[in-house]
Amino acid sequence: MLSFQAVCKEYPDGTVAVDHLTLDVGRGELVALIGPSGCGKSTTLRMVNRLVEPTGGTILVDGRDNRAYHPVELRRRLGYVIQQIGLMPHLTIAENIAFVLRLNGVPPKQRRRRAQELMHLVGLDPDQYLDRYPRELSGGQQQRIGVLRALAHDPDIILMDEPFGALDPLIREQLQDELKRLQKAVHKTILFVTHDMDEALRIADRIVLMRDGRIVQAAEPEQMLRQPADAFVAEFIGRHRMLRQASEVAVREVMFDNPVTAEASIGLAQALERMRQRRVNSLMVLDADGRFLGVARLDEVTRLLEQGKQAHVGELARLAQACVHPDDPALSAMRQMLWYRVDAVPVVDEGGRLAGLVTRSALAGVLDDALRVTSAEPLAKAQ
Repeated sequence: MLSFQAVCKEYPDGTVAVDHLTLDVGRGELVALIGPSGCGKSTTLRMVNRLVEPTGGTILVDGRDNRAYHPVELRRRLGYVIQQIGLMPHLTIAENIAFVLRLNGVPPKQRRRRAQELMHLVGLDPDQYLDRYPRELSGGQQQRIGVLRALAHDPDIILMDEPFGALDPLIREQLQDELKRLQKAVHKTILFVTHDMDEALRIADRIVLMRDGRIVQAAEPEQMLRQPADAFVAEFIGRHRMLRQASEVAVREVMFDNPVTAEASIGLAQALERMRQRRVNSLMVLDADGRFLGVARLDEVTRLLEQGKQAHVGELARLAQACVHPDDPALSAMRQMLWYRVDAVPVVDEGGRLAGLVTRSALAGVLDDALRVTSAEPLAKAQ
């Protein structure tokens, strides 16, 4: 179905991104390309649809050299899903899904019918969503639409370049499971680039681990875990295990359960004095029933006081973009910190009440403990 034969990519400055890569992907197989940054996995993927042209070797798509296709024709034959999704904001969901069908001259009624069929595959009600616009959908829903757009024209091969990388961990796991279910239903050949070993182990029929443009090991997940080809593979899986150990720690185990709070009714001067006494630069603001209203920050409190404004701290409370539940894995809090560029994440229970606060330093301690356990394992084995 998809074959790489001694494929190379060398750039004019002498950088070798892919070095004589040979790989066959069978019909209906989901193969995950994984490896450290710069290993050549995304370049390998993009050479299939000729977004990047190889400098050597041959890529066969269903037995035919992909250079025999016009690039536009080739890209219309393949499905392509990326992390940024790329939905067109001025088109409805139905129009986004059927975009390639429209380019191929499929009549409007058939396009609409195809979009309706596909929506049912991912559990979205077509009557509710097809006439909405991308901005009206959540990130996870938009990513589902991106996958459906790749399926709409019924391609044999789908290329996926870290499609779930920017999503919340729980949504990401749901979409990974959904992709596996979809693959069984529609029997597509999928080449999937990821940097996350958890993801590769969860979804792939076969994992291809790359380094410096070459394949180090290509194996089924169970085989790769049991029989790593060399020290590099073992170390790469070891880093994965370190993160998996950290992911088993729940937020409630690392959170501070007494963050500095303030009632919404107190004044700005009182709020400033509380921050000064507790040496913090923000307050978790609660209503009269103890429900979390948001965060009031030192800079805004100070600014309004300097302007002589009369206000209650509740008027400054801003709901945090990043927020976790006590039972979420600790790594979920870390990912949100990185994504939203914050140093702490409020912990809110199902009743909307503040349960605690997770800080960057607390999470660093979790990872440090996991690293100590992982790095000690080779010593234990040697003894």
